[in-house]
Amino acid sequence: MDLSSIKHHFSWIDYLVFSLVLLLSAAIGIYYAIKDRRAADSTEQFLMGGRNMSILPVSMSLLASFTSAISLLGYSMEMYVFGTMYWLAGISYFISAPFAAHFLLPVFHRLNITSAYEYLEMRFSRSVRLVASSIFIIQMLLYMAVVLYAPALALNQVSGLPVWISVFVVGGVCTFYTVLGGLKAVMWTDTFQMLIIYAGIIAIVAEGSRRLGGFGAVWEIAKEGGRIRFNDFNPDPFQRHTFFTVVFGQALNAITLYGSNQAMIQRYLSIKRLRDSQIALYLNAPGNLLVLCLVCMCGLVAFARYHTCDPRAVGVIRKYDQILPLLVMDLFGSVPGFPGVFVACVFSAALSTVSSGLNSLAAVCLHDLVQPLYQHVTSRRMTDKQGIMTSKGIAALFGLVTIGVAFLADSFGTTILQVTLSIFGIVGGPLFGVFMLGMLFPWANTKGALAGLLCALAVNLWIGIGAVLYTRADMLPMNTLGCETSNATTNDTLRTTMVTPILNGTTLAPPSAPSGHLHLYRLSYLWYSGVALCVTLLVGLLVSFATGRTDPRSVDPKLLLPVADRFCCCLPASWRQRLRCSVSLDKSNDSSPSGPSGEHAMLTKPSPESVTEQSQL
Repeated sequence: MDLSSIKHHFSWIDYLVFSLVLLLSAAIGIYYAIKDRRAADSTEQFLMGGRNMSILPVSMSLLASFTSAISLLGYSMEMYVFGTMYWLAGISYFISAPFAAHFLLPVFHRLNITSAYEYLEMRFSRSVRLVASSIFIIQMLLYMAVVLYAPALALNQVSGLPVWISVFVVGGVCTFYTVLGGLKAVMWTDTFQMLIIYAGIIAIVAEGSRRLGGFGAVWEIAKEGGRIRFNDFNPDPFQRHTFFTVVFGQALNAITLYGSNQAMIQRYLSIKRLRDSQIALYLNAPGNLLVLCLVCMCGLVAFARYHTCDPRAVGVIRKYDQILPLLVMDLFGSVPGFPGVFVACVFSAALSTVSSGLNSLAAVCLHDLVQPLYQHVTSRRMTDKQGIMTSKGIAALFGLVTIGVAFLADSFGTTILQVTLSIFGIVGGPLFGVFMLGMLFPWANTKGALAGLLCALAVNLWIGIGAVLYTRADMLPMNTLGCETSNATTNDTLRTTMVTPILNGTTLAPPSAPSGHLHLYRLSYLWYSGVALCVTLLVGLLVSFATGRTDPRSVDPKLLLPVADRFCCCLPASWRQRLRCSVSLDKSNDSSPSGPSGEHAMLTKPSPESVTEQSQL
């Protein structure tokens, strides 16, 4: 196979198709800015879509929020380099979605909040809310910068599209329609962009399979190459991907997103009725599974195409996350416009993630930082007009910062990108842990929440950064026997290295397992959320009891998960009351949670609305 003949540049038709997708995305923002101009002075309209969004755009936006370009490039690379074990993550979606829909979503929905971290102030104190909000802001800024930069870098290597053009244009368009149209524009643009994503990856699978004799032939080639792997049931958490790690570890990661990430919570709170929000969340599971399956199939097609001549080994690509763009240029380089469709597909994924991030950052920054500071300084609340202008300014500012950080990422190198992606996974666990501490344990207090959050963050950063510095993943063998070169000596050299794993430009010896405390760095990255959850709960409870636990009777039941009533509904009422740790459900109709230090609410008869809400729980 001669890979040197693959086209590495775009035609004017490709640029036209790519530009049309960007223009349509911007047009959606303009449309909703004009359509909702009478309600434009409402922060509720800008940040929450007026809380009257329908199920379809919310479900598609939930799906698009974290179906980034990194997902499209990363899943395909995973299949090509490591095999199909990660494909089992599709099972985890059907564990995480029901849990989030019936346990986490009702708590947020009945509080009628805008920022997810308002809950932490209601349950603990303003300091916990500010720390959590600050962590989220840093996390999202780093992640969005990588989401812009990574696909731009990958596509630059195979298409010639300059990195600075990709980052500036896509970041600018995304910031434009987010600032102009608010959450409605973001959600409907997400819906449009998900259709582009589906169309692009379906076309790649269909055409690639056709050229290789059908997907059955693709599967057989992948099987012979050792890529089909579903039967690893080793419970060892220090092995990168096993059945238990992929299914349950990834399920916990997904629950972490559903239960602590503002971008997700903000979307299902934009629907008025709880049941409709739950339906949108349920629809998210098959949507995620479809994306995963299609992109994994793309990875297998790529392996079947290059199973006799690894393009990384011959220097056609620098990194394996460029394998999917290379496949597109290989299969469709001679088809006018299709490479442009693929670029639109990849950057639609980037647009949807960044726009969701900008809108969620505007909500968190306004409600958690700006409004409290304004009220403290001026002794009055910010008006809706001031709020909407401030929200747009915040979104625009974060958009510019994201573009700037993405440009800086060009000088960071591969290591900092890996560290940044690791931090994104590492930070979510401690945030989710502090939410679970508040919802599950009525004794937890502010000192315990802060100690648990910060200790879990420190432990996760220690393990995650150590993993980047001291470990590397075990790759499956690559083959170069089928490579065609003009130099016979070079060809002989390729044959001698046909089963040598190659990573980041270096031929590596089989990795040796770290010993002593370094062995902890071998922990699978999918268990980082689990480690953070355990550390947060353990430290949080120990510190809470050591510093004077909260009286459970002072905690508003609306801030707790009704675990006893959910799992022990058949037990006598007196037993269930004991399992509630003296928390009385009669206080759940109180409209303003008093927090752990507030006065005990008077026991009153629940309203019909409150009874209905309890039945939904």
